Amino acid sequence: MKRQKLLIILALALALTIVATPLALACVNTNNDNGNAHTIKVWPIGTTTDTGTPIVTGTPANLFILHTGASECIENVWLLIVIDEPTYMHLGTISINGTKFLDKTDFTLVTTKDIPPTSPNYKTGYPGVTWQYTVSAVKSNMGLNNKDNIYYAVKYFLPEIYTKPTDFTLAVILTSPSSIKALVLGMGETCTDKCQHFCGTNCGTNCGTNCVSNEQLDRFTSFSKGTLVTPEIAPLALMASPFAAFGLIKIKRRKQ
Repeated sequence: MKRQKLLIILALALALTIVATPLALACVNTNNDNGNAHTIKVWPIGTTTDTGTPIVTGTPANLFILHTGASECIENVWLLIVIDEPTYMHLGTISINGTKFLDKTDFTLVTTKDIPPTSPNYKTGYPGVTWQYTVSAVKSNMGLNNKDNIYYAVKYFLPEIYTKPTDFTLAVILTSPSSIKALVLGMGETCTDKCQHFCGTNCGTNCGTNCVSNEQLDRFTSFSKGTLVTPEIAPLALMASPFAAFGLIKIKRRKQ
């Protein structure tokens, strides 16, 4: 009798394991785009048609960024910029509106399957993300082989974006002649009540106007809302000329 009860318990435990495992994997490994999360658009100024893939443009790139949702804004906007190895080897600076935004030392060699990191970096203020981009998809959308090296950087960009476009120009300055391949995506947080979001219920007492959010980024750019910038002119005659790059890649859901 005891043996029969033990077998029943083991059978139930096995059944629960079989049922639970696909649910856990689905939370971590789903590659399907969630339209509700992809509400940041980065396009060349003047673009009106969605091609279903990143919009390709020349350099330097005059771009706009906006929120495609119905009403909510996006706050704490960061950029994730990914470059290939030739671009990294010859990189001087990346500027936005003529001001230095990143340089070579800000980029890290990608050695993981997904980027950017989900965990926050308190030294830089990076809050982490609820989704990640699959590295193999990043390389594919950059026209690279899976064995090619890529480098990434994340940096704070804007406090908020809305449904009205914010225009800007991004340029990649090379130190010597080279080709360039770079992808960029926007990431941000869903706007909520400032008091509750930043400071809790005692916002008026404990927090001024310079609150910093510690929430993970939960809004991103999909392929069709992104831009890929490549040089229109062979770079051999354009040493230290500005280049620009924007684009997006497949996103991978991570367990929160």
